[in-house]
Amino acid sequence: MNQTARIISIYAADTSGVCSALYEYGGMTVIHDASGCNSTYTTHDEPRWYDKKSMMFISGLTEKDAVMGNDDRLINDLIITANELKPAFIALCASPLPAMIGTDLEAIAYAVESETGIPSFAVKTNGMNSYIYGVANAFLDIAKRFIKDDTTDKSDSLRVNLLGMTPLDFPKKESYLSLVKFIKDAGFESNACVGMETSLSEIESLANADVNLIVSSSGKLLADYLYDEYNIPYVKGVPYGIGFAEKIKEALVTASETKENIDATSDFREEGNVAILGESVMSTSLASALLLDKGIKANVLETVGDGDFDILKSFDMSCDDEKILENELKKYDVIIGDPLFKPICADKKYIELPHEAFSGRCFTKNAPNLIYTSLEDF
Repeated sequence: MNQTARIISIYAADTSGVCSALYEYGGMTVIHDASGCNSTYTTHDEPRWYDKKSMMFISGLTEKDAVMGNDDRLINDLIITANELKPAFIALCASPLPAMIGTDLEAIAYAVESETGIPSFAVKTNGMNSYIYGVANAFLDIAKRFIKDDTTDKSDSLRVNLLGMTPLDFPKKESYLSLVKFIKDAGFESNACVGMETSLSEIESLANADVNLIVSSSGKLLADYLYDEYNIPYVKGVPYGIGFAEKIKEALVTASETKENIDATSDFREEGNVAILGESVMSTSLASALLLDKGIKANVLETVGDGDFDILKSFDMSCDDEKILENELKKYDVIIGDPLFKPICADKKYIELPHEAFSGRCFTKNAPNLIYTSLEDF
């Protein structure tokens, strides 16, 4: 049976991705699902839950509601709650059951917005995709509703949007601070960070940027939209290490001048005997940084099964099947990845790089910050 896992974990689902993407924007996010499921999200997939409040709810879908197709209760509950809490917006997303029975969340969102006057929208999810799918669509939907087509604001510095940041990929605030420092030290200006340490005003100002920096696959969908609608080019890559950070700096300048999109990792990859497991943009960026800073050649095994596959080289691989992945890992001498992959890596040398979207908060405290810093100790 393909795409099953008896040993390793699985990645956070698209519904968790939606909640993480919209956490800080003052809206009300509602997962249409059975009561009790919110605890999984709040205790495993969202570190901000412990120090930042957010309006995250489960609809409490019952068997009777599902069988009878009773959408009126959900609509009434949404209207009552929205009128009481006054959120900036209402976002709805579906778990597997409402997706299976064809619940029309777009129509429900329209009905709620008509009644309350509060911007409401449905994010396409079904609980069966990875967090990348949920985050990407949530970013796109909120941008379409709130971005302001006003680029009259001028700046002497090159303005950069950070796209694709959520704690599912970057659980520690240090990652955000390092990215901001990288932008500042390069002489650029941080225009907006989508996903973390942010606000709705930053979504509104997205069109004021000169270039976008995609730091995970979750930001690619929004980057494509901003390029198509506002001619803002993007650069793909996380500024890990020192040498690769400098290459990304150069790529941002080039992209802003030429208005062409750039994959900053493409020129700094060579096939090797080291395997990096995880999300594609982050993993290829680390491989590039290791080559530039330490001369280490590494291949990427994209293990989410979702995201930006165009960034992968011919010697890389996308695989979310446990058995196939276990066999593939036998080819490598050194493996870099989340600790929960270790049981299928036999006696290989293993370097732990925790990933919140895979192992939750189990190993977050041990996650190193590799952004814009020396990789000598890694």
